[in-house]
Amino acid sequence: MPRFKPSAPDHPQEMRVAEVQFLGEQEGAPERLLKGKLTEFFQRDKSVDRAYLARTKLEGELTVALCLKTQFGADAGLAEKIGAIFGMIFNAREHLDVIFLNEQQESQLEKVCSAFFESDGGGDCR
Repeated sequence: MPRFKPSAPDHPQEMRVAEVQFLGEQEGAPERLLKGKLTEFFQRDKSVDRAYLARTKLEGELTVALCLKTQFGADAGLAEKIGAIFGMIFNAREHLDVIFLNEQQESQLEKVCSAFFESDGGGDCR
């Protein structure tokens, strides 16, 4: 499974992980701001079908991940743009993992987390 971990907002690193566990939705005031900015971006970009901000366990490490179901699969360019948006809200020491979901992973994630963005072909969000 592709996972992008921006070491800096403009230089995401692609990492392959064998196992991910979805724990629940990540909520809070800064997260609502991030979700709003990402929703605006996804409405313009049109390649993201659904987006989730989830607490995850990636190969034993607890982290927060932006989980995306996209039309074209893993996309380093998209991860880079997301990293720039994230960097405008959070300090440079923070990072956001971006996980590009397959059908099975999205099914597992939906059991514990709701999408904050869902495209209906026109870019509407929940």
